[in-house]
Amino acid sequence: MPIILPSQVRRMPESKSAVGSRDNLAVDLSRCLKMRFNESRCRRCVDICPHQAVTLEGGLAIHPDQCRGCLLCTTVCPVGALEAGSNFSVCLARLSKVPEPVLGCIRTRGAANATLACLGGLADEHLLMLFHALTGRLTLNLTSCPDCPNSAMTVQLLQRLDSLAADSLFSRKCHIVMADSAENLNYHQEVVDRRSFFKSVGSYLFKGADTVLFPQNEQEQQRSEYGKKRLPVRRELLNRIRASISPEGEVQLKKNFDTLVAFTDNCTSCQGCVAICPTGALQTESPETMPIFDHLLCTGCGLCSEFCLDGAIQVHSGNIQG
Repeated sequence: MPIILPSQVRRMPESKSAVGSRDNLAVDLSRCLKMRFNESRCRRCVDICPHQAVTLEGGLAIHPDQCRGCLLCTTVCPVGALEAGSNFSVCLARLSKVPEPVLGCIRTRGAANATLACLGGLADEHLLMLFHALTGRLTLNLTSCPDCPNSAMTVQLLQRLDSLAADSLFSRKCHIVMADSAENLNYHQEVVDRRSFFKSVGSYLFKGADTVLFPQNEQEQQRSEYGKKRLPVRRELLNRIRASISPEGEVQLKKNFDTLVAFTDNCTSCQGCVAICPTGALQTESPETMPIFDHLLCTGCGLCSEFCLDGAIQVHSGNIQG
């Protein structure tokens, strides 16, 4: 007898007034470029926020009364100071168990196989991973977007999809469609047999325990060790895609996402850029020589160039060769 997973039991749609919040964000203050170097000009999160909920005056802060959890700030933060509180890998695993899955938001949880707080959190890297990890058709449930306070994110989402399509970065195995009305929504609950049910439960417990055991609305503000190097989730996803992409796709991937950091003759090998780099893209081989650069670990934040007192660092996007 088939078993319907509890998380997929059909429910009445949530109230139209339901919306995300500051609790849907995972904030790591120590990774913010302005927190690492107060003269940094980065203000990507401030510029993209439609609710004026982000401030950098006196340090990175998210105003809980104004934040609606649209997650747009997480799509532009280059170093992972702002990231979605939920585990995208668990979301991807749930979508992969359904032939034609539906991805929704907090408002459409009753008509989606997996959800994010808001689909505005789907950055280019998330979309590429969806295309390369899934097969068939993936539907984005936008039925509740028109009267949502986060409706501005739909324009951003469409622009990302159009841009990736124009650059031929999509896999032919999967295609994404938008459902802006119930008539266009082809939602099916996930139904599995007993063996698959227990295998699924075990997989979620071991691979996604942070999401299964700790709901995304219980995220707390963090301050990690300043010297700790870590790749943002988005960059980790991108590097995972490289393993399966074609040589032609890799060339386009480098053009769109990779950065070249070069040193001029003004470099004094002080290693200050190595210390301030949040991702470990700059590494010390010898205190007397220029740092080593690893483009796979670079997110193009430009903090090294801003910080260098000798003006010896040049950052170029889309110039990675080989």
